Amino acid sequence: MSEVEPTPPPARRARLLWTLLGAMIIVGLVPLVVSHYFLISINRDSLETLEKKYLTRSAVGIATDIQNLLANNTQQLTQIGGSVRAMKGALPAGSDPFIYGEQRGTITNYLTPDGDLLGLRILNREGKGATATPAHLDPSVRQELDLALQAALTGQVYTGTFQFVTAANQPAVIIAVPVIDEGATIGTVEAIVSLRRIGDRIREEGKGDVTAFLVDRNGRVLMHSEPSVEVQHPDFSNLKIVQEFSKAPVHLTIPYDDNRTGERVAMLGTVAPVGHPDWGVVVQKPERLAYASVSKMVRATITWISIALLVAILAAIVFSAGIAGPIRALAQRSREIANGNYHQRIELKTRNEIGELADNFNSMSGAIETAIEQLKKAAHENHLLFINSVRMLAAAIDAKDPYTRGHSERVARYSVAIGKNLSLGEQEMRNLRISALLHDVGKIGIDDRILRKPGALSEDEFEVMKGHPAKGAAIMSGVAQLIDIIPGMKYHHEKWSGGGYPDGLTAEEIPMQARIVAIADTFDAMTTNRPYQKAMEIHYVVEKIRSFGGTRFDPRVVEAFANAVQRGDITIDDQVRGAA
Repeated sequence: MSEVEPTPPPARRARLLWTLLGAMIIVGLVPLVVSHYFLISINRDSLETLEKKYLTRSAVGIATDIQNLLANNTQQLTQIGGSVRAMKGALPAGSDPFIYGEQRGTITNYLTPDGDLLGLRILNREGKGATATPAHLDPSVRQELDLALQAALTGQVYTGTFQFVTAANQPAVIIAVPVIDEGATIGTVEAIVSLRRIGDRIREEGKGDVTAFLVDRNGRVLMHSEPSVEVQHPDFSNLKIVQEFSKAPVHLTIPYDDNRTGERVAMLGTVAPVGHPDWGVVVQKPERLAYASVSKMVRATITWISIALLVAILAAIVFSAGIAGPIRALAQRSREIANGNYHQRIELKTRNEIGELADNFNSMSGAIETAIEQLKKAAHENHLLFINSVRMLAAAIDAKDPYTRGHSERVARYSVAIGKNLSLGEQEMRNLRISALLHDVGKIGIDDRILRKPGALSEDEFEVMKGHPAKGAAIMSGVAQLIDIIPGMKYHHEKWSGGGYPDGLTAEEIPMQARIVAIADTFDAMTTNRPYQKAMEIHYVVEKIRSFGGTRFDPRVVEAFANAVQRGDITIDDQVRGAA
């Protein structure tokens, strides 16, 4: 009788609990270490940001003080000019208030020991009148006073270059304002304005490890927190931050090297432009001092994180074996999903929690398929986002000039109204609206001095301005999706009879977009206040544009525009007249 071998007991499987317990220890440790690492990184960024904010606040504060000092004294001179004008009205006919002021000696009332005015001249057009200036003025200061006089007699407010008045042992700047009576310049009020308070502020900010100084666009130091450097007025044009300021007078905070002493010193600096005059305030500090606490914190953090990570890696190797196989299968299916195969499902024979994880994975796959459908729905929302982005870009362009705020939005609205009266298709209307919104985008490349000039442009300035349609087309040509809106941007200054720019097109050669935008642009310009003209009445503007039909504008588009106005598709809000 043969002996029956007993059935061996099933191999005992390790409970997933213990495996997961080990894994959770690692999962708990690693995020803790990583979170501490990123927390330190955040703190490091915060410390650096605080240091930059400190330098920025110092530079901007000094620049603001300079602006306020110049503005306050310009206002004071304007008030003095008003007193002269009032005196003229009170004196007998033919009397000269400037000579009268000299005879009465009232000019000394404006000069006080604790005031900013070191000297004052109140002169008529012949250069005669009351004068109170320090004795033995430097030739450069006298020359600057004469330049200020000539500039103010043309009706301009003049702010001169940096000067040092040796007789008063103080830095100063010349300011002159015209005295205007009944539309004519009858004289000037000019002053030598002390910058003593600015020098004190710069020296106050430059205590300790911080250095502060004032430079012009040529890189020459005007005032410095170190008196020994200030006396020399050295050339700092080789400093990177000064070079960047010379290129474009904008606020900037950057790291750079200072090699002026023969030794390379890494600096962190901020420059804040004054505006007018073209000066910049620089506040700087050696990086090793600015970030000393940051470096110490980073070294300690790296040491402890390295130890913690080493322990975590060793423990992970031990505990990962128990779950590597099923997780590998899950990873393979995940890669399939990542490649776009969202129908992937996984079948695992294991009965423990990994099997439950597989079921959850299958549910996730189904959820991803649903999410894809939702993404298609989001495409429509992206289109709306695109339109709003275009509007914000147009608003940013208009904001460069205070007289054109809201201009692009209005031109777009008027253009759409004209297109509606031309029965344009849906896609054509969409392209027309975007083209009108972006018709002035090329002004990004135009110097702000030209854009914001309050008077008429010179020939050279106008030539520069004429380049903005081509610049705008060049900017947008790199975006394939915007190729259909470029014609309206590029050619909205072409004329129906020829002679426009940039390409001198005529009649039907001019794209329809551009013909529409040209009329909308002109209409908005004529119905809003500009530095060189007041807003005109809408009916007058319509007739004026009608008169340009066949010469400057397409007659067909002109009639569509007139119909749009008549039907009420084009209206002007009352606040628009003062907004632009």
